[in-house]
Amino acid sequence: MPKERALNPTAAHHKAEKQKAINKNKKTVQSQRNEKLSKRNPERLQKQIDELKDLEASGTLRAKDKEILASLERDLRGVKKARDALGDAAPKFAERRPGGVREEQRERRERMAQQQGHLGKRRRGEEHAVGSESESGGETDPEVRMIPMPRDTPPPFPRPRREDVSVDENGRRVPHALPAKLVPAAPAQTTYSSAPQLRDLKKEAVRFVPAAVAQQKARVKGVGRLLEPEEADRAEQAG
Repeated sequence: MPKERALNPTAAHHKAEKQKAINKNKKTVQSQRNEKLSKRNPERLQKQIDELKDLEASGTLRAKDKEILASLERDLRGVKKARDALGDAAPKFAERRPGGVREEQRERRERMAQQQGHLGKRRRGEEHAVGSESESGGETDPEVRMIPMPRDTPPPFPRPRREDVSVDENGRRVPHALPAKLVPAAPAQTTYSSAPQLRDLKKEAVRFVPAAVAQQKARVKGVGRLLEPEEADRAEQAG
């Protein structure tokens, strides 16, 4: 019989604490999920499911709608389970009457109309009503007079009208003048000359002097080192 390994009390304590933390985290995540799901209206989900089931019964349900139907049914089960878990703490939703949507839309339009009236906008027929009230001599309440007028954007300034050149004095249109023709620039001309090239052969011959002769001439002129008397005589004889 194998011998049982003794458990370390410290390791067992850490293991128990870790398991408690995991269980606590699971409960927190589940409570957050239940709270999130409980905020969804199950009646609205059921209404969407009923509409999709009617389409399924008529045979016009697409494959994508089938996936949506399955997702809605899964969400509805989760919402009901979450609301049952919360019990009385689950949020309450107002019951919708048959004509509740239309009444809400009508009330919303009336509120928007009142807001537009406060902003200084008028409907058709209101100008006549305002004029009749002013003619009848009705006085405005002092509280209404204290309301500042809205600072609307002023209308743009009228632009000066340009004179149309294409219209004559009688108002008849005149054909547009053709643009001036572009005169092509004259191409550059190349001039060829056949005059002979004159060369000065003497100057060219003087340029080509051997190096030894050039050194002797430089020595005679005193450039470089001085010549000995014998070298000077030989240079004079050599020309």
